[in-house]
Amino acid sequence: MAALGSLVWVEDTDEAWIDGEVVEANDDEVKVNCQTKTVAAKVNAVYPKDPEFPELGVDDMTKLAYLHEPGVLLNLKSRYNANEIYTYTGNILIAVNPFKRLPHLYGNDIMEQYKGSDFGELSPHPFAVADSAYRKMINEGVSQAILVSGESGAGKTESTKMLMQYLAFMGGKAQSEGRSVEQQVLESNPVLEAFGNAKTVKNNNSSRFGKFVEIQFNHMGRISGAAIRTYLLERSRVCQVSDPERNYHCFYMLCAAPQQEIERYKLGEPRTFHYLNQSNCYSLSALDDAKEYLATRKAMDVVGISSEEQDAIFRTVAAILHLGNIEFEKGEESDAAEPKDDKSRFHLKMAAELFMCDEKALEDSLCKRVMVTRGESITKSLDPGSAALSRDALAKIVYSKLFDWLVTKINNSIGQDPSSEYIIGVLDIYGFESFKTNSFEQFCINLTNEKLQQHFNQHVFKMEQEEYTKEEIDWSYIEFIDNQDVLDLIEKKPGGIIALIDEACMFPKSTHDTLAQKLYQTFNGHKRFTKPKLARTDFTICHYAGDVTYQTELFLDKNKDYVVREHQALMNSSDCSFVSSLFPKLRLESSNSSKFSSIGSQFKQQLQSLLETLNTTEPHYIRCVKPNNVLKPEIFENINVLHQLRCGGVLEAIRISCAGYPTRKPFNDFLTRFRILFPEAANKSFDEVDACKKLLAKVELKGFQIGKTKVFLRAGQMAELDAHRSEALGHSAKIIQRKVRTYQSRKKYMMLQSASRDIQAFCRGHMARLQFEAMRREAASLRIQKQARTYICRSAYKKLCVSAVYVQTGLRAMAARVELQYRKKRKAAIIIQSQIRRCLCRRRYLRMKKAAITTQCGWRVKVARRELRKLKMAAKETGALQETNTKLEKELKELTSILELEKQTRMELEKAKNQEVEELQAALNDMKLQLGETQETKSEEILKLQSALQDMQLEFEELAKDLEMTHDLAAENENLKELVSSLQRKTDQPETNYEETGKQSEKQEVPVIDNDVIIKLEAENQQLKALVSSLEKKIDALDRKHDETSSNITEQLKESASSDYEIVSDLSAENERLKALVSSLEKENNEKDGSDSSNEQKEGTHRIKEEISTEDIDNEMTKKLAAENKELFDLVDLLEKKIAKTEKKYEEASKLCEERLQQVVDTEKKYEEASRLCEERLHQVVDTEKKYEEASRVCEERLQQVVEAETKLIELKTSMQRLEEKVSDMETEDKILRQQALAHSASRKMSSQMSFTGPPPMENGHHESLAPLPSRRFGTISFRRSRIERQPHEYVDVLVKFVSQKVGFSHGKPVAAFTIYKCLIHWKVFEAEKTSVFDRMVPVFGSAIENPEDNDHLTYWLTNTSTLLFLLQRSLKTHSTSSASPRLPPQPTSFFGRMTQGFRSTSSASLSGDVVQQVDAKVPALLFKQQLTAYVETIYGIVQENVKRELEPVLSSCIQGLKDSSHEQSAENIPAESSEQNSPAKSSEQNSPAKSSEQNSPAKPSEQNSPSKPSEGSSPEKPSGQNSPAKPSGQNSPAKTSEVIPSEKPFEEDPHAKISEETPPATPSSAENSPAKTWQGIIDLLNRLLRTLQKNYVPLFLTQKIFSQTFQGINVQVFNSLMQQECCTFNMGKKVNALLNELEAWCSQATEEFVGSSWDELKHTRQAVGILVTEQKSTITYDDLTTNLCPALSTQQLYRICTLFKIDDNKEQNVSPDVTSNLKLLITDEDEDSRSFLLDNDSSIPFAADEISNCMQEKEFANVKAAMELADNPNFQFLKD
Repeated sequence: MAALGSLVWVEDTDEAWIDGEVVEANDDEVKVNCQTKTVAAKVNAVYPKDPEFPELGVDDMTKLAYLHEPGVLLNLKSRYNANEIYTYTGNILIAVNPFKRLPHLYGNDIMEQYKGSDFGELSPHPFAVADSAYRKMINEGVSQAILVSGESGAGKTESTKMLMQYLAFMGGKAQSEGRSVEQQVLESNPVLEAFGNAKTVKNNNSSRFGKFVEIQFNHMGRISGAAIRTYLLERSRVCQVSDPERNYHCFYMLCAAPQQEIERYKLGEPRTFHYLNQSNCYSLSALDDAKEYLATRKAMDVVGISSEEQDAIFRTVAAILHLGNIEFEKGEESDAAEPKDDKSRFHLKMAAELFMCDEKALEDSLCKRVMVTRGESITKSLDPGSAALSRDALAKIVYSKLFDWLVTKINNSIGQDPSSEYIIGVLDIYGFESFKTNSFEQFCINLTNEKLQQHFNQHVFKMEQEEYTKEEIDWSYIEFIDNQDVLDLIEKKPGGIIALIDEACMFPKSTHDTLAQKLYQTFNGHKRFTKPKLARTDFTICHYAGDVTYQTELFLDKNKDYVVREHQALMNSSDCSFVSSLFPKLRLESSNSSKFSSIGSQFKQQLQSLLETLNTTEPHYIRCVKPNNVLKPEIFENINVLHQLRCGGVLEAIRISCAGYPTRKPFNDFLTRFRILFPEAANKSFDEVDACKKLLAKVELKGFQIGKTKVFLRAGQMAELDAHRSEALGHSAKIIQRKVRTYQSRKKYMMLQSASRDIQAFCRGHMARLQFEAMRREAASLRIQKQARTYICRSAYKKLCVSAVYVQTGLRAMAARVELQYRKKRKAAIIIQSQIRRCLCRRRYLRMKKAAITTQCGWRVKVARRELRKLKMAAKETGALQETNTKLEKELKELTSILELEKQTRMELEKAKNQEVEELQAALNDMKLQLGETQETKSEEILKLQSALQDMQLEFEELAKDLEMTHDLAAENENLKELVSSLQRKTDQPETNYEETGKQSEKQEVPVIDNDVIIKLEAENQQLKALVSSLEKKIDALDRKHDETSSNITEQLKESASSDYEIVSDLSAENERLKALVSSLEKENNEKDGSDSSNEQKEGTHRIKEEISTEDIDNEMTKKLAAENKELFDLVDLLEKKIAKTEKKYEEASKLCEERLQQVVDTEKKYEEASRLCEERLHQVVDTEKKYEEASRVCEERLQQVVEAETKLIELKTSMQRLEEKVSDMETEDKILRQQALAHSASRKMSSQMSFTGPPPMENGHHESLAPLPSRRFGTISFRRSRIERQPHEYVDVLVKFVSQKVGFSHGKPVAAFTIYKCLIHWKVFEAEKTSVFDRMVPVFGSAIENPEDNDHLTYWLTNTSTLLFLLQRSLKTHSTSSASPRLPPQPTSFFGRMTQGFRSTSSASLSGDVVQQVDAKVPALLFKQQLTAYVETIYGIVQENVKRELEPVLSSCIQGLKDSSHEQSAENIPAESSEQNSPAKSSEQNSPAKSSEQNSPAKPSEQNSPSKPSEGSSPEKPSGQNSPAKPSGQNSPAKTSEVIPSEKPFEEDPHAKISEETPPATPSSAENSPAKTWQGIIDLLNRLLRTLQKNYVPLFLTQKIFSQTFQGINVQVFNSLMQQECCTFNMGKKVNALLNELEAWCSQATEEFVGSSWDELKHTRQAVGILVTEQKSTITYDDLTTNLCPALSTQQLYRICTLFKIDDNKEQNVSPDVTSNLKLLITDEDEDSRSFLLDNDSSIPFAADEISNCMQEKEFANVKAAMELADNPNFQFLKD
């Protein structure tokens, strides 16, 4: 009877079983309060629930406290939710299909774990079942069998694959044709699935046959062969298909085959065939029949089925489809059947063609029967119904024979070992089926499952007896349900259901009605056979898994399976060898009679054969369960699973266990749970057996058994013990409550006492504060009086001062207003005078301008008309040339395409000729005749080829001449450039004229300066500058076009001569552009001359208006204009002559191109003739190839000449670049000269006004004065410019050669980087718009990564690149900073301008005393900075990868050594640890290592971490000043500070000796000495790395980053190893703790200056080790674990450590279950499935480029010296400054 408040299970219609609490109990009925409702149930219908049921369930059902249906269901669901899909029930494995991939459960490492392990030692797995079967076969010499069963979609096939994979892993890989046996068996699956699988109601790919895979082993336990045995193929599905099922997959695949296959077999859509359209399902959503057809074909190739056999197989399948479409009707005779219509006859004809038999014979075999009597044979015609049955019988027997042939072929391909001694069989067969409509197929399938269930029950009963015998307990016989009566009902002879069905099939007039009535009469009253109430022909059988109702409508048709003699003879006489082989000739006695055979009888015989095979082996069972019908993950349907457990016999096995002793607990687990009932059991004087007996005797329990290792309890006794345990726990809870209340009362009293004291103290303080306030007020009043008197006196003084200021302001304002009135009047008079003078001057200027414009217009009209005629003629010529050019290009493309086609045809003809040669070798006589003809034509063809090659050589010579012609055209372009420069000089004449007029005007002191003239002169200068820049651009364009033309010539010399025309056309176009440029320049000169003349006239009128009249000035200017225009006309005539010559040369070149093109066409024709002749004869190819090689050598020589020409062009291009720089310098020089001229004239004119120091008076309408410009001599400037311009180009090679070597360091800084920086600053390369210095410097740094294995070389260049990058970051600034002072003159853009400005400047940057100088960065400097950044990151990454590559194998070997030593010393360490725990001194040292360290070294800061408190180690206190590289921390000795001095090389003598001397000697146990030796390799590697970095003075910032990433890698690898089950132990934690101590000692020895925060990178490992080595883990709470102990570890990592950690001898020291459950709640299913608890190693660059600028100081370079060897060079004297 269930007690009130107890937890029980109640049956539910929706969830099968639900749990709740008993709220009311009677003798017969109880009320249970569930989560959603209250249920009333019978007492015997409820089951107790285990209140301490583990959250993750148990791995073996027999370990459950209550072994019943709800307990089993809850256990499976809990494990399924935790992705534990495998569970034991004794020796039975239950596999729940997860419908998703679980990669952590499979793999070679998992198989290695299960190899050789005892069954049940590891978690449940198919590998454990396979290993158990393999071990029993080897040890006991008995063959084994593994029976995999379950519903469709439960995962039987996947489980079978896992079993075969493990057996192949254990038995080796017996190779057969390059593939293992297991691979061959799996490769045969697509073929068997195509012909044996079909869609059913519950599964889209259901196997409709049973498969028994025999893996054969030799005496050595190695796989020697395999065989596939198939059973119980569902043949009736070929002819009858129920909706919504499908027929076998092969029919639908063939209908979706490629079009040629469909046309060959005359197929169509599946709905057009009778055997397929009985169901409305023709396709599957997740299955592409076309792709599956190709995959099946490929699988047949793999299995070894030839293409001819494949065609025969699918031809047979197509014949079966056509056979099903043959319909019959009554013929002329009364009962004779014949094809119904033309469609039926078409399908009959196609079936005969595909079977390769006679059409008439096929029709007779279907419609007639031959009755053989004693002396004669009688032919009988069949009616249409019988003919249809005969057709279906033929289709079924053909398909069955075809399937058997495929299985035999696959077995032959795999290979069997007839001499094998043992086998391990894997049975994959369909499970129990119960549908809405159950036919003959379900009847046979359920018979199979009844047989297997009987075998299963006997095995389970046997295992239960063995368990009791093994434990040596008294037991009596256990009764179990035997289903032999069901088997007798079905298969007993005579009188069984199968026998009655066979008997009915033998009578032609039997129907399903007569069969049903016969069954009702025979089995009326049988307890397993019943008749449904509302059905007339149905019957119900009570199977072990439930009642199944069968419909008998198609039983007789599906059971008939006899081979008709006519069908046998017809198929045997087929012309197709494959079809005839399926039907061999029968023996004489069998051929004379047609014996009836049924599918049911064959089914029973095959089933009996299967059971005989299983009886000879020892069985192992795997029950596959489908958790839901929607085939999706994370869904567990209780009712569905419970039904499958019943069908699989799992609940029957549990019932057998419950009949005896269902509850079995090991002594240790039993005492752990119920020790509270008998506390004396903890006394060590009792052993486990006596303690269990005394405990059970104390609670007065009867009927239990004590075995050798377990306690056996009857059903219900576990609930009784739990009730006693709950009572004891309640009593203990009362004691705890009493103690807690006492504590709370005392705490309240202490709080009241403390509060009273606080109130008294507050009152006394309040009185004292009042007294103090009175004293403070008195002092404040005195101070206020003093401040008030001071304020009154100050106010009176301020009033007097303000009055005096007002009087003075009025007087001064009156004087200022008088002065303002005077100045306004004077300014107005000046403005009036200036306006009058401006008006008079403007009137005269307009008259002169009008006259000049009239004259110029007349002349320009004449010139424009002349130019217009020339341009029209040139446009016509250009259009014609372009048209011819496009035509030639099209013809050339057509010729090249024809040539490619000829080459392709030549290759094809060569292949054809090879075949002809082989044929000619067979016929010797014909070959002699052809050989004679070949010899006659050989000489003629050789002569033709020689002539063709000579023509090609001549063409190459002519092309070379054309190249010289292009060079001549380039020279003419240079002459045109000189003419342009002469025109530019002409533009400078107005400036010289202006200077002459300025000199004349100096003699006359005119006080008025015309600003308009100066502005116009500046505008003219700007126009001249734009003109020169446009000319330079045109020259550059010409040079680029010339370079492109020359490169095109070199490329087209290799191909053909057609491209010469394009080159000449480009040159002509450039000449046309140059002509246009000259004409535009002429116009601009005319305009400038006019404007200059007018300006000169205006200046003359203002300067000498009283001496010279206006008419004389006009005459002089007209003469000058006429002379200048005449010179310009002469220049234009010269240009026109040059252009005419160029056009003539262009015409000559075009003619030559046309001739070359015609020659190329002729050459191609000759080549075609020669190719045809060469294709006809194979032996002549050898001679042709030799000549071709000679021609290719000639072409290579010509190509070499072209390459030399290209090098010359490159040199010319570099010279042009230098000329461009010179032109820019000339521009700057011109600008300076103009400014000097203006300054000289202005200073001389205004000498009288500049005599006083103040600003000039504003008179004569001028409001500004010109600022004086610096007056340097041009000779000095040009000398300095030429000297500085040569420096970067001449001295860079010397610098590059010097810094390419290792030049060492100066005061800890690299000499090479500092020298490069000084030279670049001195040469002012950073401010250059264009320079090649950086391109020549970059390869120096690129040489650092040429040898990535040399860390010494890499670190040296890492120091240089990072230092130079730091200097550039501090020096370079953007252009925005230069705009801060708008009044400064604009910065010159050219290199010469900046150098001259640097020499003119009085405060030069080179004279500055600072090491790092600020300069304006241009684009090349910024690009060079980006390249340096990339090199720093690349070199750093290579160094880090080298360290990682050296560290990983050392660390892996150390971890493996720790694993091995921990396993070997586990037995010795456990007693030692227990003795240390008993010792109080040692325990205190272990529990508080931080305290002991503080006591031993009080002056040293606490940097070492306690294992129990790893959070303190994550943030150690840092002493002040440790960030400064020059000031070491206080904890370091003076000897350590000398490690940064370059002259002293640290750690070169023996770094480990220093560490061992300075570190106090530890006293570890003998077991901990070996790990210290294993970790010595890591310490050596770190020391070598530190020496290398110190030797090359790598910046401390980068050194700290390198060590941080190195320690990060150590942390990831060690922590991930601790996440494995074999490493997550107490011993492993102690050994890793020893490593952490060594690394911490090394970090303190190496100082934080170099190591930085690397020790913090090990926080994950330190905190994980802290958990492992903590003694009292059960006392740790969840908050302490996540907040104090392990704040850096994630929830997944903590859960992993808590679940993996275990101590074999003392399980109470594990983490409490509450902590584990809290961690479990925070973990999602995705996190649990994935391996998110592992750490990832971050290999990215851990710093940004901008951080380098903060890692060093500019003052560190104050004492750094540049290279003295280079400074001795007189060109590098600036390095000594």
